Amino acid sequence: MGSAFAKSINALDEAAFQALYGRWDPPSPAQVAALLAGYGARWWIAGGRAARAGAPARHHDDTDIAVRLSDLDRLRRQLSGWHLWEANSGTLRPLLPGDTLTPGCEQLWARRDAQHPWQLDLLLDRSDAEWVFKRDSRVRLPWPQALHEVDGVPHLRPEVALLHKAHLDRPKDRADLAAARLTPDARAWLAGTLDLLGQHDWAAAARDGG
Repeated sequence: MGSAFAKSINALDEAAFQALYGRWDPPSPAQVAALLAGYGARWWIAGGRAARAGAPARHHDDTDIAVRLSDLDRLRRQLSGWHLWEANSGTLRPLLPGDTLTPGCEQLWARRDAQHPWQLDLLLDRSDAEWVFKRDSRVRLPWPQALHEVDGVPHLRPEVALLHKAHLDRPKDRADLAAARLTPDARAWLAGTLDLLGQHDWAAAARDGG
């Protein structure tokens, strides 16, 4: 799950999670692209799938999809046949037609209805003219340096996806760092940015290849 909600559920095993929230059936990036065809606004694959682009795959519990918060109304029209729920501060709340987003909410879950599994984990990004790291606005990149296409689908670049993962520092995040296929320039950017943010352990691991 995206980092905004992950901390409250990490302690649950799979059976406990499904008993409480229901099961997940995440789409592939290609299926996400088909669903968002005609959306007409910027979106991208984030999380572990983005961090491992071009690297050996692992099991993913979900598919993180980032959209800009400023495009939320457009997203709601695109997914008008879906049920959207706010995933915020450890709670879920339906975002019904006409409802406004709770201030501070950064994540939505989506499913067709209560008879279907969760499928979309939507991260609401506040970037606009350029990509800005939500945890420190000093870190920013032009969109072409933050995103790239993988098999025709927009993804966050691996080094940027790993930057988001560093503060979580879960075993799977370390595994993603170790597996990531980074160019020398990308590795240097990640390590330097982590040092700027005071995350020196991850910076050293990034320099050493995970």
